[in-house]
Parts: sequence; C-alpha cells; structure tokens
Amino acid sequence: MILYRITRKKYAHDLSGRGGLLSSARWHNHLPVIYTSVNSATCILEKLVHLLPEEIHHDLTLSILNVDESLSSEAVSIDQLPPTWKHYPAPDVLQRIGNAWLIAKSSPLLFVPSVIDPYSQNVLINPLHPDAARITVNKVEPFTYDGRLTANWWKK
Repeated sequence: MILYRITRKKYAHDLSGRGGLLSSARWHNHLPVIYTSVNSATCILEKLVHLLPEEIHHDLTLSILNVDESLSSEAVSIDQLPPTWKHYPAPDVLQRIGNAWLIAKSSPLLFVPSVIDPYSQNVLINPLHPDAARITVNKVEPFTYDGRLTANWWKK
C-alpha cells in the first residue's frame, strides 16, 4: 500500500510522530502520530486547509510511504461518528477515539474519513506500534502548491 504525506523538507524522512506531541488535531491530542492520506490529491488538500498564506513554505515535500500489506489496521466509519464530526473545531470525541487507539497500540494504522474529500480516507500511523517500523519512506519529491489554489486568499 502507498500513503502520501506533505511536510517540510527537514521532516520528510522523520516517521517518529514527534510533531504530534507539539500540537493537537482532529484525531489526536499531544501524542506521537503521523497523518497521511490514501491518495496524493487528498493529502494536498488536507495540508492546504490547515495553512495560512504565510505558512506555505517553499521547502515542502511530498513523501511517498510504502506500507507492508500485511500490517494490521483499524477503521473509523462515518456511521460511528456524531453528526457534527465535520465541524471545526472538531468535537472532542474524535480526539478521544484517536488517543484511545494511539495509547492502546492495537494496530499501526487507523483509517479515518476525510472531511475535505468524502470519498477518500486519511490514515493515521502510530509510530509507537512495533510494526510501524515496517512503514518506510520510498520517495521524497519537492512540492509546490499551484498558485491558483491560493490566488483568492489575497483578494479583498
């Protein structure tokens, strides 16, 4: 299986999940975690939606991760979530789901629905699960957002 991730160049090969300790997001609260997507387009949009114009760095990379097909995984379906799961900020229950999965270390992968793309999924990687070591960075490419995606941000 292939997963996609956008990071700054200096973090492209870092699969420690260290960034998750520094901040919270929809599916975790200050625990090591790596957010990825099952396709590059979803990955690109998922990253963009969280950036302010001044945060779009010129040293972004698209990392392509190889995941051993035999790794165990779990999935959260939309049916399991409250009707407000897409809201921003996200309801606390989503962090409780993610934190419980991270702490339990029951699998290295957790498939979760994408808010941005209802037909795609994001995949959380638990770097503390022993089998996470079987996830590797296969390729890192420079990445630049197409200016058309952000052209209207500066219009008043």
